[in-house]
Amino acid sequence: MSSNPGPDADAIRDKRLARLARLAGSSSPKLSVTPHDGEASTSQPVEKENEASRPRPQALPTTETPTIQVPDRPSESTSEGVASSPPPDAPLLTKSPQTQPAVGNPPSGVLTAAEAWEDKVLRQIFRVALEPGPRSAGLYILDDLRKELEEQLDSEGKRPRIDVAILDQLILSVCARPEVVPMDYLVGSWRRASNMQRTTPASRMDDHKRNILQTAQRLCLNYGEYCVSMPDVFSNERALIQLADRLQADSDEDRGLPQEFLNDLVSRLQDNPDLGQYFRDALRTLSSTLSEMSMTDNYKPFITALGRLMHHKPIIGMLVNLPEFLPPPEDVPANLLEKQTILGPYFQISPLQTAVCKAYFTGAKTKPPTSINDATRALRLSLQTLQDQLHQIVMMIIRSSLEARGKVLDFFARVINLNLKRGAIQVDPATVASDGFMLNINAVLTKLCEPFMDASFSKIDKIDVEYFRRQPRLDICEETKINVDESRANEYYSKEVEGSNNFISEVFFLNVAAHHYSLRAAETTHDQLTKDIGEMEKHLERFMAERQKWLDLPQLATWDRNIERMKERIDQGVAYKCALEVFLFDGLSQTRTLFFMRYLTTWLLRVVAPTRDYPEKLIELPLPEEPSERFSCLPEYFVEDIGLCFGFVGRYLPECIVTTQVDELVIFCITFLDMSAYIRKPSVKSKLVEILYYGINPYRGKSTGILGDAINGLPFALQNLMHALMNFYIEIERQYYERFTVRYHISEIIKSIWPNLAFRERLDRESKENVDFFVQFIALLLGDVTYVLHNSLSALADIHKLQLELENESSNLTTQDRADKEKALAKAERDATSYMSLGNETVAMLKLFTSAIPGAFVKPEIVTSLAGMLNFNLEALVGPKCNNLCVRNPEKYKFNPKALLSEITDVYLNLRTFKPFVKAIALEGRSYRPELFTKLLSILEKNNLKGTPDIALLAKLATNIEETKRKEEEGEVELGEIPDDFLVSADPLMATLMEDPVILPSSRVTIDRQTIRIHLLGNPLDPFNRSPLKVEDVIPSAFTLCPFPYVLCRTDDGEIDTELKNQIQAWIREQRAKGVVKNDDGNDGDAMDLDP
Repeated sequence: MSSNPGPDADAIRDKRLARLARLAGSSSPKLSVTPHDGEASTSQPVEKENEASRPRPQALPTTETPTIQVPDRPSESTSEGVASSPPPDAPLLTKSPQTQPAVGNPPSGVLTAAEAWEDKVLRQIFRVALEPGPRSAGLYILDDLRKELEEQLDSEGKRPRIDVAILDQLILSVCARPEVVPMDYLVGSWRRASNMQRTTPASRMDDHKRNILQTAQRLCLNYGEYCVSMPDVFSNERALIQLADRLQADSDEDRGLPQEFLNDLVSRLQDNPDLGQYFRDALRTLSSTLSEMSMTDNYKPFITALGRLMHHKPIIGMLVNLPEFLPPPEDVPANLLEKQTILGPYFQISPLQTAVCKAYFTGAKTKPPTSINDATRALRLSLQTLQDQLHQIVMMIIRSSLEARGKVLDFFARVINLNLKRGAIQVDPATVASDGFMLNINAVLTKLCEPFMDASFSKIDKIDVEYFRRQPRLDICEETKINVDESRANEYYSKEVEGSNNFISEVFFLNVAAHHYSLRAAETTHDQLTKDIGEMEKHLERFMAERQKWLDLPQLATWDRNIERMKERIDQGVAYKCALEVFLFDGLSQTRTLFFMRYLTTWLLRVVAPTRDYPEKLIELPLPEEPSERFSCLPEYFVEDIGLCFGFVGRYLPECIVTTQVDELVIFCITFLDMSAYIRKPSVKSKLVEILYYGINPYRGKSTGILGDAINGLPFALQNLMHALMNFYIEIERQYYERFTVRYHISEIIKSIWPNLAFRERLDRESKENVDFFVQFIALLLGDVTYVLHNSLSALADIHKLQLELENESSNLTTQDRADKEKALAKAERDATSYMSLGNETVAMLKLFTSAIPGAFVKPEIVTSLAGMLNFNLEALVGPKCNNLCVRNPEKYKFNPKALLSEITDVYLNLRTFKPFVKAIALEGRSYRPELFTKLLSILEKNNLKGTPDIALLAKLATNIEETKRKEEEGEVELGEIPDDFLVSADPLMATLMEDPVILPSSRVTIDRQTIRIHLLGNPLDPFNRSPLKVEDVIPSAFTLCPFPYVLCRTDDGEIDTELKNQIQAWIREQRAKGVVKNDDGNDGDAMDLDP
């Protein structure tokens, strides 16, 4: 961005020189001349006048910029001089002119009181004297001007004096001096005139005096304008100034422009439009200079300068109409927005800039925590101040005009639309805007939302759900939608709605998108960086350990270089992570974000509510089966980012989640966990479980966590939470990589709410009123216990083996073999820890459920699997191979064998009185042996894991199991060889005769109803072609002989032939009559393997 005047600058200068010539040829200014509009004092006082009655000589203060060396040149008058460099703004005289001697050489006798006051005041303001004298030290001596005045006044017999008529000559004479910086002199004189007008008591200030002071101010402003636009007027090489430089200086400093002075200067734009070019150049210069700076540089004057300019609507109009304010996206792509737009450099200042990271956080791993904390606090304070200033600047732009408001909204939308890649899993940082720039954009947009985010949600109806159908600024074409595919979303949004979007809707939707592409992306970067640093540090440890083998080899230098590069990368990663935490761990900023997310959750609930009157009226479940299109077509991040935001804050800053904002959050989570059809992706809903999980974690002595009171007290939660958790526990089954984490979180939530009787009663109602739903939930729970305990115990056995091999000093392991075994050990340790954590929680939840509703666990669909799971794990813990689980530091892997054995024992005891359970244990043929219970009783008693009553009950259960097994074996006889004609009707999964055959609608395979029912509990797919299947979709069937197994045959007239079914039933009745087959409930004792 160029700061040079435009091509018409010479023509503008010539025009102004002509104007000045006319001014010089006209009559001198009269006292009756009134100041320009806006010249009245409106700024704060520059400095308080309370000095002695006469000024003390002072040296001319030096400025921040280097003094320009002016070559000697001839002067029309060699007699003019200066006793010493005068201060631009020394204390003014405040005593009465009747008692205060004049400064310099005041006229005597012949002057009237008014003339004497005028002479004295103008001498003070402009720091001049007409001739040397005892009181002229520090003043500019105008000897030539005095001689000229003496010639004019000689006939009148008056002494020369200074009045407003000669101020033009006076100013030009002083400003022509090579040691004078004209703008400094003029601004100093303006200040003194302003101070005198403000501090003189009203009783001593009349219109005549006021006109004199205002005329002095006006002339200073006139010539100050010429310093900007026509410096040639002064015949002084130091006259030219850059407006941008002056704006950077503090308004109270000598080089600064007082706000009133700037106000008056801007007010002249209407009469002198050519002056606008210099303000446009200043805007460009400020921005381009700041674009090369960081937070370690002196950036604050640039922010202040822009803020001062934004007080003026004409300047705002110039700003938003500059080509650089919103350049074409093809010219300025995403990665250049913060450098090549007018506002971009102001938003790019952040702790995440490379120079800042190096200056504050280099070597952070080796610095004491207090040092890092001090640096973080300092940067955070600077960041908060910066963001507040940026918000004020944006607000001034927005309030100036509708055009400016639209332009600044266009800027924010352009930033977001060009950075859509930031929402991707993998993104090249060089192709998008920086994290710091985007986070500052997000912070300002969040502040813009605060005025309408009141606690009563009084303005929530102003947020229009049809925003994306009314020429939106945001581009969401490529965004995944909540519950529809791309074609349906395009069809919906192609039907535009008339009207325009209001400002509240614009800012709201921009801020939702900004959170997704800035805050959410930064939080993801932080968490990923934490993992990457851990991995790099492990890699470095291996490199350091292997360095020994290169000590005497030439490759050592290369190895050391690699180590140094790795250390440097780790240090850079740690530094960037620390800088990110300046943003992300700022409690004030995250609190603002949470309030906005609370508003978003309430708005989404209002959208899905059938009557759209939430929160005025509480929402009721269930909602309509299908969500509305206006909700389904919203971008997925509207829901996803709520979970990510609260999840991040719940992990790192739980104190920010205040109790006044959690009710809406709990209702939101429960609603969308329960209504499965409303959100398509289970991975999105898993974030809602994460919110509840972190919300119930103990915090600062509060055992139920921050959300505990709302969860245990809200009627909506008491009625719907348990069903919602069970529903999502079932739904997540097909998400292999996420299901165990989600189910771990659900288990923890259920453990937390279990003491509340209302939730236990709700669970009991589910088991009785919604049997199929409950049975499916329990079947998956048992499947999880089986799977995770099997994997965790297997991993522990591998750890046991690998630890022995690595500790065996006599083994001849090569370096490579040892490295391979260490790698295998690390994997086994990770697996054991992960699986055992979930296994412990799942067994604990099973214990709670069997204690509260034991009857639900002895249903035919569940009891056999439950018996198999219990016996298998009992054998692993107390059987012959239990010593394989002995590992070093078992607590490291969350493995407490005694506690686990005790909880499994509790499950046996909870169900001991139910005959179906006892029978299932007895007939489970894979793991059950009487000696397992004998060993179990011994361990429990020896380690005091159970009291005497429980041990007695368990011993009785063991006796009952063995007795049941003996009776079943005595009365049970195998069927023997099934007739060949009946083989076609054997169950294809269990290889048993089918008593209630059904046809699977997709694969057309015939199978027993009970078999497919048990299968579908853990896997909602057809086992033969993997298509979705529900038990209510199966077709009741009858059979006939057919050359192709499992295919239903029909007679010639197309009717199903039931002859074979009748034959099978007749054969079974005949066998039973012979006493060959025992007539029981159909349980054969074999446990179905439900391992995933």
